[in-house]
Amino acid sequence: MMRQVIIALLLGVAAIYLFVTAPPPLPETARAQAPQTSDLPVKVLLDAANLVNAAARKIYTERIVTPGQQVGLVFGEDWQEAHSKTGPLPALFLRKVAAELQAQGAPLALFLGSDQPISPSNAFKGEQVRHFAALKEDRKPRYFDMPALRLQVALYPDIAAAPGCVSCHNEHPNSPKTDWRLGDVMGATTWTHPRAAVSDRELRQGIAQVYAAVERAYAAYLEKVRRIPDPPSIGSAWPGREGRRLPDAETFMSAVKEATAAQILDAAVLLR
Repeated sequence: MMRQVIIALLLGVAAIYLFVTAPPPLPETARAQAPQTSDLPVKVLLDAANLVNAAARKIYTERIVTPGQQVGLVFGEDWQEAHSKTGPLPALFLRKVAAELQAQGAPLALFLGSDQPISPSNAFKGEQVRHFAALKEDRKPRYFDMPALRLQVALYPDIAAAPGCVSCHNEHPNSPKTDWRLGDVMGATTWTHPRAAVSDRELRQGIAQVYAAVERAYAAYLEKVRRIPDPPSIGSAWPGREGRRLPDAETFMSAVKEATAAQILDAAVLLR
């Protein structure tokens, strides 16, 4: 029964939210037809949120940063400074997504932590340390609660998947570890939510907020790029063979949605 509810619910999410740029409020007719339940485990939302964020970061890294550097685009830590002519590194793109979630007032929160962080503020603390140690061993997500903070927590392995990630950390003057290799678990993408269960409406809203946060983070990058000398053209093309170009927000989000809709449904169907 729960599986059928989740499948129907996520199909509704896909139909209503996944194929629009800025998700509107759920229409009354769709709201009436959607299964109404308040005991969906928050794991469903956390897994879906992580799928969207991970896909967006992968696309940003592989289709924006890597080919962008080859055509003269620059990415750095100071990208939000007024004088900077750079875009965000992949980890900082994630941080911007987290900030945009917070700006929406979303109960979901996003954090990239590590036991070997460049910034001390990203170091795991307390209960997180033990769970991250176990995650590094088997590379499986960890779900737990932190009663003192009244938070449900999910850790997902953050693996060094691109040469740029490895070289950036190995060469950074503040990095406590300088022998990272491709395939290493560098940290964990961490999601939190204040409740152990969510309603169908909260699930739909949470997924929509993650998509919106990704779009706003990418739009912030485009806004920065427009102000640099000799800016790339922005439209439907990607950097690389297409030259010094960047996709607009609609094109970027279409790629993210195409990469995630089926995975979100699969995650819901396979939930135990």
